[in-house]
Amino acid sequence: MSTDRTLQRKESAVYVQTLLEAVKAENRVFEVSGQLEQAVTIIRGNFELRNTLGDQGVPLAARKNILAELFTGFDEALLAVLGIMVEREDIPLLSRVNEAYVEAAEEYLGSIILDVTTVVELDAPLREAIRKKYSAQLGRDVLLREHLDPSIMGGIVISTHGRRIDASVASQLESARAVLADVTSRG
Repeated sequence: MSTDRTLQRKESAVYVQTLLEAVKAENRVFEVSGQLEQAVTIIRGNFELRNTLGDQGVPLAARKNILAELFTGFDEALLAVLGIMVEREDIPLLSRVNEAYVEAAEEYLGSIILDVTTVVELDAPLREAIRKKYSAQLGRDVLLREHLDPSIMGGIVISTHGRRIDASVASQLESARAVLADVTSRG
């Protein structure tokens, strides 16, 4: 993998364009954005997996089989791109590819992708209220990519383009702990 940032940006753009063109025909641009996000989270969060995917001592066929097993049910075009990235030792570019794909997908869809994390599944009225509120604030249509995460204990976390609104119970408890720790440390 190249260390030149310009080259990395160009390589990422090729992966994004290849993937986007492949999934446009199937009308799966939005769905694949969620799958790519999942792949980034899984690979970035597992040191052993990252090392195995980048280990030239492990046969390429075995590394591609790991991808296929790990991401069963994912779009074939995404799996093909991930396979090429493994083959070319470009897995470290995956986060950059994800960011560029989201931008390209939003441009293609004419909408902003908003990640919404809750403990329980959103109901239709709440989903529509969130969509309308953020659509008005951002001046574009909004597509919700929903995530369930019991660790937030309640509330909601909304993020897009590096901005995050964390109204989760977990973050409120952490803030209360920090305030109490500060108060008790002063006597």
